[in-house]
Amino acid sequence: MADPKEAVEFLRLVAEAESTNRVEGVEDLKFRFGDQWPTEIQNSRTLESRPCLTINEVDAYCRQVENQQRQQRPRIKVHAVDDIADPKIAKVISGLCRHIEVNSDADWAYDTAFMFADTIGWGYMRMRTDYIRDDSFDQDIFIDPVENPFTVYFDPNSSLP
Repeated sequence: MADPKEAVEFLRLVAEAESTNRVEGVEDLKFRFGDQWPTEIQNSRTLESRPCLTINEVDAYCRQVENQQRQQRPRIKVHAVDDIADPKIAKVISGLCRHIEVNSDADWAYDTAFMFADTIGWGYMRMRTDYIRDDSFDQDIFIDPVENPFTVYFDPNSSLP
């Protein structure tokens, strides 16, 4: 079992490595949904009883890009790539992938990840397995959305994307 102090120290290292990007991501998220005035100006205008009008055009453009993604949904595709691979097996695996996507409502996961990627520059989805029944060892695969991308951290020591 890993040392909890070591895990906390590693999380501190990871959070420090991503801190600037995460702060900017929060600002981008607020800006997209209408919080577009700097705090100092907003406070001074409030004290002077002057309005802070926000004509949010950013959200409309983001939704336009996201709707284009919805019209051309990403899908898992399997291809036989060499002389040894069997196209029939690739077709069966493609069918299994479609079953996983339909069974887990993967469209929701794709849309959520893309919305965050469009807004703040990154978004995630999660693949997991779950038992079919409590008395079975058989499992199904699910694609779940990550509804808060700030809960995911990258390993700063990783060399691969």
